[in-house]
Amino acid sequence: MTQRPAARPSSADRPIATWAERQGVASAVPAASDKTPAASVKQPVAAKGCGEAEARQWIAETAREIYQRKLSGATDGNLSIRLSNGLIATTPSGVHKGRLQPADIVLVDATGAVVGRPPRGKDGRPLRPSSEIALHTTAYRLRPDVGSVVHAHPPMAIAYALAGGDLSQVLVSEVIFACGTIATAPYATPTTSAVPEALEPYLRCYDAVILHRHGSVTLGHDLDQAMARLDALEHTALIYCTTRMLGGVAPIPPAEVDRLYALARPDAPWRQPGANCPPASPAGQSAVDERLVAAVVAALRSGVTPPSEGGACR
Repeated sequence: MTQRPAARPSSADRPIATWAERQGVASAVPAASDKTPAASVKQPVAAKGCGEAEARQWIAETAREIYQRKLSGATDGNLSIRLSNGLIATTPSGVHKGRLQPADIVLVDATGAVVGRPPRGKDGRPLRPSSEIALHTTAYRLRPDVGSVVHAHPPMAIAYALAGGDLSQVLVSEVIFACGTIATAPYATPTTSAVPEALEPYLRCYDAVILHRHGSVTLGHDLDQAMARLDALEHTALIYCTTRMLGGVAPIPPAEVDRLYALARPDAPWRQPGANCPPASPAGQSAVDERLVAAVVAALRSGVTPPSEGGACR
């Protein structure tokens, strides 16, 4: 493996490249933003995984980037990589993401049980995997094409969902190429088995999911792709939130959305007949609700008093 420099420029200053490219390793899949023609898209293949040393370095670097970019708090969230030997390398619980080192990474098996001698924290106690490791093991069990899972707490995406925003709507074309459909799963109590149980049908179908009142989960063939989807999710939420504040905009027409998916994601699980995927829209919110909100906002802007709940007008 190529020797890594002791000091690295910031993300904004360095050339855009995947971690694998920076290590001189050929990428296993096209970048998430590559607009590959549908005719050349291959069926998803099982993720190959990577070696332990590479995974430790990769996770530590990415965790620091997530913290520096405020996509999670100091000890919030967790990320993992499936290794080529079937084990999982993951961030430890309670360790500051901005100070994470490769030696801090914990190895677990497919059930989430720690493998080997765990690293020790500054207090001398053994480090343990996150209490939400089941979220990761569930994703790997359901999706052989997934090689990495990133659970973060992106503030704009969470805030937009809390305010009733629907990130599954397609307002800009790039979200399809970067993430596909961004689904919103119902709330589940953090750190409990309710989280993987609530997420399971969504992880089976979608690569980017908002867990209501909690955070996000993005999946990728490798860590760069999972991270790129987190970045795209937060960027999309920023665009959508700003658009709503400026007056809103109608979604891209369904026929054009179909064309975009045919170009970018022709084999997406949620677009296949009989996939039985859960609705991507937020729980308890329907297209009718969206139209009603839009109608009320439009009426208020035009100076017309909307009807009351009883149907009478003043």
